[in-house]
Amino acid sequence: MRRPGIPILLLISALAGCAGSECRTPVGNPSVTPSVVSATGTHIGDLVEWGGTLVETRHLENRTELELVAYPLGSCGLPNIESGQIGRFIIVFPDFLETADYKAGRQVSAAGRIEGIREGRLGDANYSFPVLESHQVHLWPQRHILDPYSRPWVNIGIGGGSGGVYGGVGVTF
Repeated sequence: MRRPGIPILLLISALAGCAGSECRTPVGNPSVTPSVVSATGTHIGDLVEWGGTLVETRHLENRTELELVAYPLGSCGLPNIESGQIGRFIIVFPDFLETADYKAGRQVSAAGRIEGIREGRLGDANYSFPVLESHQVHLWPQRHILDPYSRPWVNIGIGGGSGGVYGGVGVTF
């Protein structure tokens, strides 16, 4: 006789294994940030993993360039946008990346070598962009953050006193 619980356990195990594959261990020295490289011009050739929020994706003849606002990476390699930005940088990927997927606002991590510094502009200001050559660009799934003030709200409350225990449900529009 077949037990219906076994296939469900196998499915849950498989899904847990897939979820765990998103966790990556960042490589390189975390103190070598884009802002350090931009300011000092050092660490060219170092292996690092950087990440951040995409600002722009550019297709060139034989590569794709991604410009990012950099953020520190969390323990799984996901850019931690709550930590404050740590500069900007450019990822050079030696092939085609789809701009429909790699669009402004998406979170990306990449491991590779610091190729050099490219002079550019941020608005009216000059800026030195560290350039990271990478064959490993990771596009993180989009996170949907709910507006804490979105409506309707459903509230459930339980209270008690000398007269007993009371409960209630409230809906606010």
